[in-house]
Amino acid sequence: MKKQTIIAAVALLLSACATGSNHAPTYVYNEIQVINNSKEPIQKLALRTADSGDIFSCENIAALGVCSDRFARRQYKEGVFSVDWVFGGSDRQTNEVGIEVPAYNSPGIPLIVVLEISEQGVLSAYFKQITPN
Repeated sequence: MKKQTIIAAVALLLSACATGSNHAPTYVYNEIQVINNSKEPIQKLALRTADSGDIFSCENIAALGVCSDRFARRQYKEGVFSVDWVFGGSDRQTNEVGIEVPAYNSPGIPLIVVLEISEQGVLSAYFKQITPN
């Protein structure tokens, strides 16, 4: 009898865990930053968001410069961002970047979309979150 009670309790606990695992947290973002770590200017950068198709643009980002914009919170939906830009004197290039939200980020605090251009002109993208003290 004791064994059956334990088995029933474990089964109930596992079903409760399985039911809760389908809930994905909702994340929001409210800022986009482009960081140019190179010694070349970035020109005509346009970022098209995956979820809404909104466009963020920076006409000129100086060498070692930053371009950013803050706005009202927007819900983040997974997908790729499309980035068109000119690095130094090269031809216009288009990159598609996907950004995963790290598991340690809190759903209640807005994320910042960061596009970082390396010294060699390689684009990387990630989320940053500033937690209040």
